[in-house]
Amino acid sequence: MLIYILPYYIENLGDGCKIKDEKGERIVSVKITNLLKSILKERMLDFREVKRKSKRILNQRNIIPLYIGDGEILLPVKVRRPKVLRDEVYGYVNFYFIDKIEDGQIILKDGQVINYLESKRCLSRRIKMVSLLEREFCDKIKSNYFNLDDPATKGDIMFLLKEIIDIKRLLDR
Repeated sequence: MLIYILPYYIENLGDGCKIKDEKGERIVSVKITNLLKSILKERMLDFREVKRKSKRILNQRNIIPLYIGDGEILLPVKVRRPKVLRDEVYGYVNFYFIDKIEDGQIILKDGQVINYLESKRCLSRRIKMVSLLEREFCDKIKSNYFNLDDPATKGDIMFLLKEIIDIKRLLDR
């Protein structure tokens, strides 16, 4: 379970990112987009397809939340000022781990504080986008609606695989 991915400048190396998940917090010398691509690839999801679906649902092109799965919607947050051209300034925080949002700070459920550099209004607008994504994907899951005329996407196959694994766990108990 991913908690956050934040841009981080590594001395004498350049761009990297700070990641926190169930394994703990660590710093890697990989850009955020490349790290997100590899994380989604491990989960059998295509990064471009996740972004494309989110863009279509939200009807927005840039700085959009990403729906990864149940309990994981990554909220983009501006956490630093760019030092050079093409510098990554947006990090991603799992929406479900946010306890509260104050002016300039996001407080996580474990008490950790993440400072952000944008208006609270922009952040609240993205939180509304998160609720739209959540509603769209949960409605699809609850209604078990699959258009059989469309080809199955990796996300559809991942959803079915998750359902099979959940059913198998229930039967094993």
